[in-house]
Amino acid sequence: MKTILTTLNAKYIHTSLALRWLYVANKDAFDISFKEYVLKEDVLMIADDLLAEKPDIVGIGIYIWNVEKCRQLIVTLKKRRPELIIIVGGPEVSYEPEFFLNDPVDFVISGEGEFVLGELLGALENNLPKADINIECISTRHCISRKTAKADLKKLTTLPSPYQLKEDLKNRIVYFETSRGCPYSCSYCLSSLETGARFFPLPYIFDNLTCLIHHNARQIKFLDRTFNLNHTHTQAIFDFLIAQYRPDLCFQFEIYADLLDRQLIAYLNQKLPPHYFRFEIGIQSTHEPTNQAVNRKQDFETLSENIRQLTEGGKIDLHLDLIAGLPYETFDRFKKSFNDVFALRAKEVQLGFLKMLRGVSLRRYAPLFGYQYNEKAPYEITCHDHLTADEVERIHAAESALEKYWNSGKFKRTMETLFDTAYKNRYFELFDAIGQYYQKHNLPNHGYLLEDIFRNLHYFLLSENIDLFPTLRKDYYACFKIRPHGFWEKAIDKKQQKKLLSHIGNDQAFLACHHLSRKIIEKQTAIDPLEENHYLLTVFCDDQSRENPLFLTYALPSHITTNLKP
Repeated sequence: MKTILTTLNAKYIHTSLALRWLYVANKDAFDISFKEYVLKEDVLMIADDLLAEKPDIVGIGIYIWNVEKCRQLIVTLKKRRPELIIIVGGPEVSYEPEFFLNDPVDFVISGEGEFVLGELLGALENNLPKADINIECISTRHCISRKTAKADLKKLTTLPSPYQLKEDLKNRIVYFETSRGCPYSCSYCLSSLETGARFFPLPYIFDNLTCLIHHNARQIKFLDRTFNLNHTHTQAIFDFLIAQYRPDLCFQFEIYADLLDRQLIAYLNQKLPPHYFRFEIGIQSTHEPTNQAVNRKQDFETLSENIRQLTEGGKIDLHLDLIAGLPYETFDRFKKSFNDVFALRAKEVQLGFLKMLRGVSLRRYAPLFGYQYNEKAPYEITCHDHLTADEVERIHAAESALEKYWNSGKFKRTMETLFDTAYKNRYFELFDAIGQYYQKHNLPNHGYLLEDIFRNLHYFLLSENIDLFPTLRKDYYACFKIRPHGFWEKAIDKKQQKKLLSHIGNDQAFLACHHLSRKIIEKQTAIDPLEENHYLLTVFCDDQSRENPLFLTYALPSHITTNLKP
């Protein structure tokens, strides 16, 4: 029997480690292969592609981001080939298998399916009737299993490596795991349903990382729910990766910042090359009654101090997570959580919204907090007893502004200026005000051009009697490697611009002082007026040894200004 495993990734750059594990665990015993697609692809075309392979069995990995489209795919496949056997697995189906058996699904695998899938494929090849297949962690319409599979990690290490398949990974994210499970019990998280953590042996980890590092992987993301849970394990892997440093490679980890110790932080700040590591740190809320309500253990004082030390070290890119809509957190209290976290000035602050995932305990107790949420994935909440629907929408608008004006990294000078002046210690208030401005003026949150979001911020600031145009202009220029059109109306026409740049390109003293050439000035420089007879030169010199673009001020000698003015 021919089996194809598949899933729909969110983007092309993503890869599915789960498919690769299932494949290597079963490829020697069965006729099995895997194919990946992305969400933007048409369901009918995906079905055509799969059915062209003439499979007897299709296994589909289902997650919160692809569940609705996967359900469409299942219906399409079964309509075209009713005899096709459909097996589904993944976090989205593991804890409420009966819900998905309402679709034309034959089998649901709950949990880690590497070896359970082999048992099922063996039973199918032996032509056992569906009603007679009774395998632990597998559900059918005849028998629902409430157990979730846990694979033997030592047994997994004896299989061909899922990390060493012959693939071109240069432009894709490689997912890697050094452990499975999570010791914490946050009631909104699926990881809370897995008791304890299990670790792969270090020699196995080092062998596979070596293979990925020496090939063309550019970004490796560790899937461990709490990477730094075990200090010895963590230190050993950090030591190994630092020793294997490669300039065009980045590693990403989910870190529980409370568990970091000063010695490890000092070590990383001293030994790490810049931007080699990226830490994702979940904070979610700084309101202790909220943390207690969702069984989240957190020492914000310790966490904050550890993050400050990492920030001061300047080596690690930090990504901090917040969740809007947690119990007991009003709009004003959420604002405080946001400002507490943003004050740590991480490179990115991810503002997510609470989702009532299938299987988590918070979904079962949702009525106690007055939660209302969408019945379709991603099951996002719309309100609760302490947060109205209008307030949730307002936070959504602020989140959109946060993504454009902070997380994009394109407005660093402007944002830092605002946070040092008009919006000092009022971080959420700024993004909230921008979000409300967008809504009031019906400005699009998607499909915009870069100059539009700069222009929109400029007009927003003017509406607040704040003029940061010179700073905003520098941020705009810094987004480009070649001379761009501006988002503002030019104060100098093309003819005058050419005359000014020609004059500057012949100023040998100025060129020598700044190590520039006439060609760079005339072809790769933008010019804008400042105060009387002074000009801002933005030089796109593509010189990695210094700032690019380079911002210079040029003073035009007063005795020749009349010859160069229109």
